[in-house]
Amino acid sequence: MATSAVAEILLRYDDDQERQHFETLFGDDFAIQAFASDQTALDHLASASTLPAAIVLMPDQPDGHLESSLLSEVRDRYPSILKILIGDAIALNLLVTLLDDQLIDRCFEQPVDLDVIRSHVLAAALTREAQSFAPDTGEAPEGPSPAILIVDDEPTATRYLSRQLAHMQTEFRVLSAISAEEALLTLRGDGSVAVVMTDQRMPGMHGKELLDELRQSHPTIVRILTSAWGEVDVAMDAVNEGRIFRYQRKPWRADELLNLFRKALAHHRALVATRDSSRSMAEQQFAELRQQRHARLLEHLSDRVDSVTGEPTTADFLDALTSIRTLPAQPPHLRASRETALEHDLMRDFVGLVGRQLDNLEPDAPPNPLTRRAFARALTDALDNPAAASETQTPLMMLCHSLATLLNASGLKATALEITQAGDHLTVTNPNAFHMYSHLLAPITRLSRPLLEQQTALLMLFVSSRLLAGDIDTDGGDQSLWVSLRLPARAD
Repeated sequence: MATSAVAEILLRYDDDQERQHFETLFGDDFAIQAFASDQTALDHLASASTLPAAIVLMPDQPDGHLESSLLSEVRDRYPSILKILIGDAIALNLLVTLLDDQLIDRCFEQPVDLDVIRSHVLAAALTREAQSFAPDTGEAPEGPSPAILIVDDEPTATRYLSRQLAHMQTEFRVLSAISAEEALLTLRGDGSVAVVMTDQRMPGMHGKELLDELRQSHPTIVRILTSAWGEVDVAMDAVNEGRIFRYQRKPWRADELLNLFRKALAHHRALVATRDSSRSMAEQQFAELRQQRHARLLEHLSDRVDSVTGEPTTADFLDALTSIRTLPAQPPHLRASRETALEHDLMRDFVGLVGRQLDNLEPDAPPNPLTRRAFARALTDALDNPAAASETQTPLMMLCHSLATLLNASGLKATALEITQAGDHLTVTNPNAFHMYSHLLAPITRLSRPLLEQQTALLMLFVSSRLLAGDIDTDGGDQSLWVSLRLPARAD
């Protein structure tokens, strides 16, 4: 089944006035199909051509849905549908049971926040659309065993549970931390953590705060909150707003947790597959945009730049950019580029900046051989007086101002360059790579003056080195670029 263009809600209600009120609140946002019995709702699901994004239940007695045929059928046959329970008063034991049995995913007490409900339904529709491109093979990925991190300030109980789980299975490793702060340090050092189960009441950062932070920093880690205290408000908030996987009551039982962790690991694999699929799709789509941008840069720059150097300098500059690996494309990058304003502004601003630099070149300046001392003096002047880059420049001055810009953009000093002379050639390299967090052919969502100036400096490095009858070689890495200049020189 597919997802319809407008997100659909299947509403299961007991009170007709509640149905009318719900339709008044959300009828403009979603297509609502309302049913007064489980069977009519199931009949609709069986015959529908598209699945609803969510099922919302508004029962007179919430505990009556523990035996709901609708919820159990949806759980078993349509796991991608978000299941939301709305009631007047939800007991903690009922909430935990419904979550443990996977009969519901979210739970809200009246009166509900309209924006929160809208957000959850739309997120469910978008998530399932992305997951449709990432089929689950049912196989665990190759590599080190995934890890379960248990965070609790009672280390004795944690160690005992860890030993039990280690004897019961070989599917995952069990790590432990006695505080949220220690857990964050563990996560920085171990990239294989797939599930975090944390106690709520701990000194310092509480468990829900830790899980909220992980939701932002590690979105594919499955989050479980546990507590010995009957805190229904904490549990409900964690499930709804923190979007945790489960709320687990204490005391722990190893056999129950083993089953829970196996489900959590399966969910982790699904999250990773969805993320990777989304990245892959974005990368494929951005590859087409990158080719178009590459062609436009060649079209707008080649005649002007290559006529100055007498060589295909623009193409070589763009080849250097393609060797630099930056962060992968994401949907916001695609949206920004497809609106065309970004691409238009990029061409206009970069080509204009390059044109002004070329206009500042001293005309017909001969490629006189350098000395190491003269080069060092010119580089020092460029670092001390960056404003001179807007004035008329010789090729040597332009080369040194370009190096100064690249050094400053990377937070490096002149000592980061290695300058050697052998015979009639001077060699300049940067053992400390220039930082290239982005570039003209990389995914971007906005233009910045520092980005344009850094990219212009790199192109001018190609131009000026060739005007000095030298050679330039580059080697790209992860957000990094190494440059090697070989220039004609004479002894001091």
